[in-house]
Formats: sequence, C-alpha cells, structure tokens
Amino acid sequence: MNIKDINPWWKTGKVKEEIKKSIKRELLGKILKYIDDKQIIITNGLRRSGKTVLMHQIIDYLLEKKKVNPLKIFYYDFDLGKKPIRELLEEFKEITGTNFRKEKVWIFLDEVQKMEGWEEIVKLYYDNYNIKFFLSGSSSMIIEKKTKESLAGRAFIFRVDPLNFVEFLKLVSFKIEKKKIRIYEEEIKDLLNQYLLTGGFPEIAFWKDKEKIIKYIKESVIDRVIFIDIPKVFKVEEPELLLRLLEIIASSPGIILEYENLASDLNRDRKTISNYLFYLERAFLIQKLYQFSKNLLTSEKKLKKFYPSNVGFSLAYDVDITKKVESLVANITEAKFFYRKRLEVDIISLINKKILPIEVKYKTKVNVKEIRGMFEFMRKFELNEGLVITKDYETSRKIKDKKVRFMPLWKWLLRQ
Repeated sequence: MNIKDINPWWKTGKVKEEIKKSIKRELLGKILKYIDDKQIIITNGLRRSGKTVLMHQIIDYLLEKKKVNPLKIFYYDFDLGKKPIRELLEEFKEITGTNFRKEKVWIFLDEVQKMEGWEEIVKLYYDNYNIKFFLSGSSSMIIEKKTKESLAGRAFIFRVDPLNFVEFLKLVSFKIEKKKIRIYEEEIKDLLNQYLLTGGFPEIAFWKDKEKIIKYIKESVIDRVIFIDIPKVFKVEEPELLLRLLEIIASSPGIILEYENLASDLNRDRKTISNYLFYLERAFLIQKLYQFSKNLLTSEKKLKKFYPSNVGFSLAYDVDITKKVESLVANITEAKFFYRKRLEVDIISLINKKILPIEVKYKTKVNVKEIRGMFEFMRKFELNEGLVITKDYETSRKIKDKKVRFMPLWKWLLRQ
C-alpha cells in the first residue's frame, strides 16, 4: 500500500473524521503524560482491542493540540505488508522532505513485532536522531523481551485492553449523573448484558446477533492470534492444540488444570502443554491464577487456575452466567491468585500490597454460609475486609471483626 494513503494528514492536516468521533480511552490520558519525553511509547494487547485507534488519537492530539507539522508525523501498519523499517523511513523522508538530523519527527509503527530485528533499527534511529517512536504489538512476550534486551531505559510499555464498562457506556452514548445512578439501574443492567455479549470489543459494541458476534471473535481475534501471530513468534508445530486448550478454558472459566492429567488426556507431553499454555497467556488469550501464598515461589509450584482473557471467548459455549461474571472480574482486576484449601475463594486481588478476597455470587440473595471460604481466608491471613460481587444484592455484613461488602456487578463496574 502507498504510504501516502495511510498518512492522510500529509494532505489534509487532519486525521480521519471517524477518529475524531471515537471515544477517548482512559489509557490515552496516561500516555499523553509522556508525549514530550524522549522515551519510546509501546502499546501491546489483544487484537481488535483498539491499539490502532489509540495511535491515531495520539496523532490527532499532536496535530490539534501540539500543532505539530503534519509532514513530521509518519504512520505504518505492518499488517499491510512487511516493508523494512529503514526503507519506510527513507521513503518518508523523500516524500515529505524531512531532515531527521535537523527536525523532530514522530514515528508510529503498528504491529511492529512482525518485522524481524525491529528493535535494533528502532534503537539505532532513537540514539542518533530526535525521533519520538510509538510502537504497538499483539504479542506481549516478544515486545517485552526485545524491549528489555535492546531498548532498556528507552521505552515505556502500556497494555491496551478491550473497553471497560465505563468506556463501553461512553461508546453507546449513555451518560449517567452519579446522583441518579439508581434511577437508571434497569437501563444500566440492559447495557451490562450487551457488554457481556460483545466482550468490550469496540467494533461490535452495538451488535445484537449472537452468532455474528461469535463469528467475529473467532475469525477476527482468536483464529488470527492462534494461526498467524503465535506461530510467527514462537514457531509452534500444532496451532490446533493451542485452539483446543483455549476451548477447554473458555468453556470452563476458572478451571483448575493439572498439566500431567491434561497432557495424558490430549496425548501430549507435559512440557508441550506447559509451553502452549504459556504462549496463549503471552498472546493475551488466557489468564493464569496461582494458589495464593505469601511466598510467591510456593505459589508457582501449586495449583493453577485459568480463565479466558475476555468474557466474549466463552460466548460459543453453554457457560453458567456466574462463571462468565467470575471470568470478567478476574480479567478486570488482573488477578494473579485464588485460594483453595478446605474451602475456596474465587479471586485474591493484590493491589498496592493490599490483599482483597473476592467471591462472585451472581444472584439476588447470598447466604453467609456460601462465603465461608472467604471468612476462612480472612482469618488465616488476618484480613478485615472482603468483597462479594452479586447480581442485585447489596449490603454489608460484619461478623466479629470481619467486614464483607456485597455489591451488584453493574455498580462495581462503574467504580473500576
């Protein structure tokens, strides 16, 4: 593709109108804090999560707010073709008359991990010219590995996820006054069902047809990652096994997997299973939780629990709604732990060294007996607070010195 066609601001001075109309993600504000720094900005995350739109929103900011000369901004998407970076930048210089030695330029390279040796070329230009690089990729492992090896101290990494619920509400133009939240409760619940249906993928936020949504997620996200992205990075021999493992997890969110048993069931060796699960995790398709222990090394050796990284991956299967919600909560909290001894706790959140046990009971009434595992965990680790995510039930219970909040999912999501 002609690079002039994918850099329309060279002619118009503006990004396309649909970019201007797109919602501003929360991550955009975080990234813009680093806009004037020399360091490279790297965004990675699941396919179709909005990395490309985010890049163009940054370009829009440079044009509109920073008044950067449009001819000093270059964008290329390696999904369009594997053109060498050096060749692309030389073509950019020739077309625009830009002099890298005398002028500051802004370079945006989308899906950069598809180019072999990208990190060395970027480092070379970074060290020798006044260039601000913005890079994106769909594989966290290859991006982070290359960054640590060749770009240490030269880059900041940001993860782009599908829309959170608040961003989803903005996209569908639903505005809420905080004082009137209860008045709009039914409308919010209806939109929550739509959010669970589409997994927060921006392009399909308005879709209602379940079969169409399943087809989109499978063909535009899952199949492309499993059969194209992962094999290019990790050179797997059996992408079909990757798909089978994802299906097992997506059809049973929160499943505890014993690698030896799974290897036996699938007629593979344990190392292959372990490696393939690792590839799925690094490609943002699954999320792994460890059995909680204050000693992380002990946690690593114990049971492992798995969720799909997006609730939309479970849409094709007959999954209980409570399990879907549990998966969503695990994703949003970026949970790393669960608890399982005599009793269980679904999720152990660890933020800023604060431990919070979370149970998901997606129904209108929850009996204290149903959360005995939480009280056991709180006593064992000397905690005073726990959280239960429900469908409608909202209250606070205190037993001795232990306080548990019961909060409806929709209300909890509005606070995230």
